[in-house]
Order: sequence, then C-alpha cells, then structure tokens
Amino acid sequence: MRGTQTLELINSTPPPEAPHLTRELFTDEELVSFKAAQRLAFDAVVAIEAELHEGITEQQAAGKLERWLRARGVSHFFHYGFVWFGERTRFRDFPPLPRRARDLLESKTARGSGTYRPSGRRLAHGDAVILDVGPIHRGGAADIGHSCTLGEPTEEFHETRMALAAFRPMILELVRKGDTQARIDKAVDEYTRDHGYVNIHSMYPGSAIAHRVGRVPGLRLPTFNVKGFSPQTVGYLAGDIVGSALRLDVRSAPFWKPKSDRPCEPGLWAFEPHIGRGEVGAKWGEVLVVTEDTAYWLDDDLPHVRYWADHGVAQDLS
Repeated sequence: MRGTQTLELINSTPPPEAPHLTRELFTDEELVSFKAAQRLAFDAVVAIEAELHEGITEQQAAGKLERWLRARGVSHFFHYGFVWFGERTRFRDFPPLPRRARDLLESKTARGSGTYRPSGRRLAHGDAVILDVGPIHRGGAADIGHSCTLGEPTEEFHETRMALAAFRPMILELVRKGDTQARIDKAVDEYTRDHGYVNIHSMYPGSAIAHRVGRVPGLRLPTFNVKGFSPQTVGYLAGDIVGSALRLDVRSAPFWKPKSDRPCEPGLWAFEPHIGRGEVGAKWGEVLVVTEDTAYWLDDDLPHVRYWADHGVAQDLS
C-alpha cells in the first residue's frame, strides 16, 4: 500500500562498508503537486506539438514551450525547454554533455553543451521531434520528455517509439524487486542493444537514465537560464558537487549511478530512456514514485502510454 508518506530527509545508519544514504518521502498532498506539475508539462508539449509547422526552428519551438507554461503561472524551471528535430533527435556526432552538475557552470567543459540546446535547425515534414521540459509549479517539479513527428511518422520512428514501451514495466518491476541501479541500467542497455538500437541517454550528464526530482531550493529567489538549467536546479544537484569536492562516495546523489550497487532509494525519480536507430531517436520521460516498500508511476494517463495502447501495447503495471 502506498500510504501517506511524511516528507523528510533521513540519514540512515548503513553497514560499516556502505556510504550514508538519503531518502525523500512525501505526503499524498505533496504528490498531488508533483503530479499537477507533470500534467502541466505534458499539456504544454502536446499543445506545442499541435503548433509545429514546416520551417519553425528548435529555438522557436522552445520559446513557445516556455511562453505557454509562463502564461499558466510557471515562473521557475527545473530545466528550460530542450527541442530536437530530425537527425538531432539521434544525437549523432554530439559531444558528451557535462558529466557533473558543476561542469554546467564551467565554460571550458560546458562548451559542448551548446550542441544540445535548441538550435536554428528548421523542421521539415516527416521529421522526428523531441520536446523536453521541466517546469516547477506550485512547489512541484517535473521533468518530462515527449516524442512526435510533423505529419505521419516514418516506419523507423514508429518502431523506435514503440520499442520504448518495454522499458516502463521493466524499470518498475526491477525497482520493486530492489535491484541495484547498475543491474537496472544493464537490463535497459541490453534490451536496447539486443533489439538493434543505440543507447542515447548514456550521453546525458553522468550517463544517467534517471535523476531525482524533489524539493528544489530557492524558489523565492530570482531565476535565470544557466546552460538550459536554473541556478535553483544546480543547487538541488549540489550533492554531486559537494561529493566530488570532498571525494565522497556519492552513489546516493541526485543522479542515477550506472555502476552503483545500491537500489533505487525512496523519493521521486525522473526516468528518461532515450534510444535511436538510423537517423532518428525517441524518448519518454516521467516520474517514478519510490517508497520504502513499493514503487509506482506518478501518472498513467500520459501521451506515450496512450500512443502505445492505440497501437496494441497495453501497460500492465499491477
């Protein structure tokens, strides 16, 4: 049973050989805020999908996303809009993103991150599209990803988008079983490779398929865009910064650790599997709620879940 979870940050007492762990637990009321933020984010990408047209640039589409959300009360972002068209959904020839949160602020290591930010690439009919945004609304933070096309999808894109359906029940089952982050990461990577796809989320910061989404600090302070993120988000991800500086084991830090021997700890985790084949890529992104005794997706009425159902792949998450 889910039950009412009390929000707290707890330093547990681990075995001598293990690092200290952290967990975040939320009340049902608080989870409603996060669910509302996620719903708003998906409403935004679906609305902007309907406004896409030939010739629009990634930068213009990202601007539309931000304006749509601001018009509905969003003033802060976990991250601002990322938009990729065509071959850019595949991240072909992209340099790796900065691997640590602090690198987002260091010009030498962050130069390559400009490749990932919305570009002047114009949309053509039939192009694959990824819309990715993370609004913070009424205290709840979201980080979602949505794949679509302008016009009818190519067979390659449709197959890629359908292949992503396997990850949602797979991740849920493995998290519920208490498998380690390394084991879960390996299972996703093996499925990707065995079905002829390339793992693209391995090019994300820390090669992470997921990261925590919790209480973001400083929401009463001014905000601005730092390489696509807000300073509040950089502060939220400070566990990696402090851990790196002090040379601590940060396997329980906000970023998913592909080599960690720890399970997915209690809290909210934004999963973002992203795969590609040929010249196209596709992804979905949404929040998984992990409690001390179970796990479940924050919401099941989502665009990608409906797309899979419309094409004969139902999600059995009981």
